[in-house]
Amino acid sequence: MLTSFIKVHLGVSFLLVLTGIFFVPLIVSAEEGALRIITSPLPISLVALPGTTVTTELKVKNAGTEAETLKIDILKFNAYEDTGKPALHDIEPNDEFAKWVTFSEPSFTVLPEEWKTVTATFTVPEEASFGYYYAFVFTRAKDAEDLAPQETAVVGGTAVLVLLEARVPDAKREITVAEFSTDKTVYEFLPVNFTVNLKNSGNVHVAPRGNIFLSRGKEKDIALLDLNASKGSILPGSARVFESSWEDGFPVYEETIEDGHVVLDELGNQTYHLTWNFENASHLRIGKYTATMLLVYDDGTRDIPIEGVVSFWVMPWRLMALAVINFALIIGLGWYAVRLRRRLKRLQTSAKEKTGEPTV
Repeated sequence: MLTSFIKVHLGVSFLLVLTGIFFVPLIVSAEEGALRIITSPLPISLVALPGTTVTTELKVKNAGTEAETLKIDILKFNAYEDTGKPALHDIEPNDEFAKWVTFSEPSFTVLPEEWKTVTATFTVPEEASFGYYYAFVFTRAKDAEDLAPQETAVVGGTAVLVLLEARVPDAKREITVAEFSTDKTVYEFLPVNFTVNLKNSGNVHVAPRGNIFLSRGKEKDIALLDLNASKGSILPGSARVFESSWEDGFPVYEETIEDGHVVLDELGNQTYHLTWNFENASHLRIGKYTATMLLVYDDGTRDIPIEGVVSFWVMPWRLMALAVINFALIIGLGWYAVRLRRRLKRLQTSAKEKTGEPTV
């Protein structure tokens, strides 16, 4: 999401942090009135043969109270580290692929609460191959009038990402698992946090998808976790980390939230508290568990599986210690009761002998 007023000089790249950008209203440029726009759909993936055209619809809604005249800027993006967030950059003179795109309406006026649909057409030349990565940024058209000739600007905008593949025979799609791990080897209580680091060693973006299956000994299908349910892509030559958590336990640690905000400790770390929901008492987790990851991706002809396995322990030591103490207490009380009964019996026998009463 781009916030406030951001000017970007030509040739200088900038980072757009996308967190629900496509459906969250954006409020910016307070001096001139807040700009509230929503764009849809989520990142678009297109495939075209060289020498053909392909189209897609871009939808934008004016969530403000005044009519807005918007324009569309074309930027490019690549992967920002392994976060899955895109780093946006200005189009450079040798980026011919930017010239392949035309819009049915490069600028337009949209009324309050109105959805506007703009068609983007990609004319893919014969020499095109592999992947091209566009960011179409919607901004106020009038904001560009205040810029110097050597500047371009994004003044409080929001973007739609488009991944275009020019499909050619020598495209290479290959994903490898760099890491499949948990954040600990031994847990007292859930959640268990999984990290999957995948690398794209091919020349085309790939969107792997799949699950993590949890088992314990012969007990299978204890839990099923989604991985990359949103079908996020890994760009060629980059890595991306996906995360998933197993939270179905008793008791379970949950993040501490007060007044709608996450509570942090003195070091700025997120804090957690232990929650006891006795309706889930049957979900007490204990022992050694195995997590099996199974992902698939399309190599252009078929689905290719990729797998990984990791094991971990759940040892609720406090509950176990309490159970041991209770067991020892029960054994102790039983032993004491037996001894007390035997002692009373001996006393009764002794008393009868003294009085001459027959003993049994």
